[in-house]
Amino acid sequence: MKNRVIIVEGIPGSGKSTCAKKLEELLREKGIKVRLYNEGMAHPVDMAWHAYLTVDEYRALLDQYPQYEKTIKAHTQIEEGYVTIAYTQLEIDWSDRNLVSTLESHEVYDGRVDRETFEKLHLKRWSHFKMAEDEVAIFECAFLQNQISELMGVHQMPKEYINHYLVQLLQGISQYKPLLIYLTQKEVEETIMHVAKERVSTDKSKRGDWIDMIIRYVEESNYGKTHHLKGVDGVIQFYKDRKAIEIEFLNQMMEQHLDLTEVEILINDDYNWGKLNDRLKEIICNRY
Repeated sequence: MKNRVIIVEGIPGSGKSTCAKKLEELLREKGIKVRLYNEGMAHPVDMAWHAYLTVDEYRALLDQYPQYEKTIKAHTQIEEGYVTIAYTQLEIDWSDRNLVSTLESHEVYDGRVDRETFEKLHLKRWSHFKMAEDEVAIFECAFLQNQISELMGVHQMPKEYINHYLVQLLQGISQYKPLLIYLTQKEVEETIMHVAKERVSTDKSKRGDWIDMIIRYVEESNYGKTHHLKGVDGVIQFYKDRKAIEIEFLNQMMEQHLDLTEVEILINDDYNWGKLNDRLKEIICNRY
């Protein structure tokens, strides 16, 4: 097998989840063992929606909430001197705000750990990643989206710094010859407005619309405050800026670092999933 790790990326609404699921289906049809890792699940390399605790804090949490011990342990990874919990996957009573607030306060993302710790945790995860010889792993959102959103949005690091860090992450899995599939539409505004129309809450008393949550995220981010980003226009500008970093990185990979990753950029302006699926079939047939 040519590429044993497939990384699926793109801004929100570009079709990452649909693409990742189709890739999983195509690989299974060829009789290949495949693991699809979505954002938020107990993940081998990414820590979005993960709480980061010391071992003592973890033990105290189990003592305080014995009724949730089984589900907490099921979504926990114990590493060298610390513990991570995929807390959005827990089967718990989410009205228990004490537990939820505790886990959220230990989130790895959104600046709740310092940048050095954030980078160290992820570099370690990527360099320690192991998989069976007959498997393919699919990572959705684990690379460009989550890493750049944190380093750009929270820590406001320059693109040169971000590019260097991303190269380091890829070096950690270079033995698996990763394939990076990037989904895009030509206009960022088109993509954002498309997903905003799709992701509408059916019960706004429990959860707001996607676009309202993203507006709040962008406005409250350090990047949003520095660049005075407001409302839908601010969201569109945020993702234009993020996408510019992503495209520059992809070009750098294609020009300078073919030994680290292959890149496929798939333009899906008309959201023609039949056409996109045919392209994915071609990619899989050429490599497996």
